[in-house]
Amino acid sequence: MKDWLRHIAPYTQQSGALVQVILCLLIAIGLWSFAGKRQRSRVVNKVNITIENSVENHFVDAEEIESIIGKGQNNEVYMRWFDSISLRRIEKRIEKIDFVKHAQASHDLEGNIFIQVKLVKPISRIVNGGSDEDRYLGAGGEILPTSEKYVAKVLTVDGPGSRKLLYRHSKLDTNTLHFLETVQYIQNHKFWKSQISHISISENNELTLYPEVGQQTIEFGPGTEIKNKFQKLDAFYQKIIPVKGWNAYKRVSVKYKNQIVCQKSS
Repeated sequence: MKDWLRHIAPYTQQSGALVQVILCLLIAIGLWSFAGKRQRSRVVNKVNITIENSVENHFVDAEEIESIIGKGQNNEVYMRWFDSISLRRIEKRIEKIDFVKHAQASHDLEGNIFIQVKLVKPISRIVNGGSDEDRYLGAGGEILPTSEKYVAKVLTVDGPGSRKLLYRHSKLDTNTLHFLETVQYIQNHKFWKSQISHISISENNELTLYPEVGQQTIEFGPGTEIKNKFQKLDAFYQKIIPVKGWNAYKRVSVKYKNQIVCQKSS
């Protein structure tokens, strides 16, 4: 008898452990089901909206986003049951707003909706681009309208080549990519950001830069070899301007390889 009990004891212990595991799973499923029913029976009464890069972009605020998803026929959240809410539909509606790059919606078990919004960063403003209104150009090549709410302090752009930026296909071509790289290089450099205020684009996509200080125009050529060209331009400001003065030259060209060409003022 003792030998028999000794043989079945391990199986009895294993069975007991299995029963405990099953009980734990049933309890977990029950709690999950209860939490789900509790959540579905809740009505949304609070929406938290976070705009990631609102410091440098004031085109869209939380009030506008809340209006798009929470007022009148657009109401997707307030006083609605959780099981009737589509987070993806909320995200899509927000992403239709100009200057919104991405939206992500989530909720918790307490009846709160959380919305994170990332805005497109405008890096230049195209003026006289062949339309009645100016347009902003985003860092990713997005074409954006102007707004009465806010004016971004960015480079202005004109010239026949600027029209191509507006009327291109959705896929960015090589010239547009080169232009965006040039503008972003200027924006990311403290001195050039304060010194270069305007760019003109010719029909053959060559750039002319216009500085804030000094009367000279800067022939930059195509938006290639950017770092090398700005190094040459830096040499002009560091070595030639201190000797000759700010208004000694009316034209400076850095588009030719390994040289700076300066034309004196008359």
